[in-house]
Amino acid sequence: MLRASSEALDSEVDLEQLEAGADVTHGELLVRYAESAVRQDSDLGKVRSGLEAQVGPGGVIEAAATVAAFEGLNRIADATGIQLDSGLADESADFRMLLGLDAYAGAASTEVAGVPTRAADVMGIFR
Repeated sequence: MLRASSEALDSEVDLEQLEAGADVTHGELLVRYAESAVRQDSDLGKVRSGLEAQVGPGGVIEAAATVAAFEGLNRIADATGIQLDSGLADESADFRMLLGLDAYAGAASTEVAGVPTRAADVMGIFR
């Protein structure tokens, strides 16, 4: 999604520098906010206040909505065992490796070689 949105905005995002903010305006602070929100860290209030000082209340709302949307999508995908199709698996192999995404539990639904492990039937999705 990051790759597609950066292309749509005609903006370059350095995936190797993601933790440092990926050359996005306020990127490092946004990454800290997202990590703190997802982990429910004790410093979330401080990080949120720092973000609000930089981007304003509307920016915090957008950041919170983005974190919530991604968190929801990830939970749904993990819970249902959604697999990457072979085309997307092949296309995303480079940045999945770079970001270590294949190490996450949700990656177990897609074989490393990019060949999806499909459920035999609908109920198989939930097993």
